[in-house]
Amino acid sequence: MYSLGVRDLAHAEAVAEEIRTAIGRVVRRLRRESGMPSQQVSALWWLERGGPMTASGLAVAEQITPQSIAVTLSALHDQGFVDRAPDPEDGRQILWSVTPGGRAVVAEDRVRRARWLVTAIDEELTDEETARLRDAARLLNKIMDRSEASGA
Repeated sequence: MYSLGVRDLAHAEAVAEEIRTAIGRVVRRLRRESGMPSQQVSALWWLERGGPMTASGLAVAEQITPQSIAVTLSALHDQGFVDRAPDPEDGRQILWSVTPGGRAVVAEDRVRRARWLVTAIDEELTDEETARLRDAARLLNKIMDRSEASGA
């Protein structure tokens, strides 16, 4: 690891702020494309990828309170997007899982969000800018790969 000089550090901080602001704006815009509250979409996403989970496990994954995840799971259950069943290894626990209807909602949500982003890129950027955006995405993934590998 090397240290940045004061001038380089100030530049890196400015770049980091621009990236943080841009990512925040994109995330907020993509959330508006969703047909349901972001907390519900996120819970479905975790259950779809991670498989059945307890409410407490999902709350930890989501970094929210058990009370908040209980409200979310109740709403998803009422809509038929998740099911609950006793944990076969510990009958005192309840495992939540995504129903076929929940998987369809996640897939539709993904398509809506992708459609907006593809349209925005196509309408707003030149071919050269699109290539630069792809390079920027790769660089962000490189940063995240290193961060996740180090457990940070």
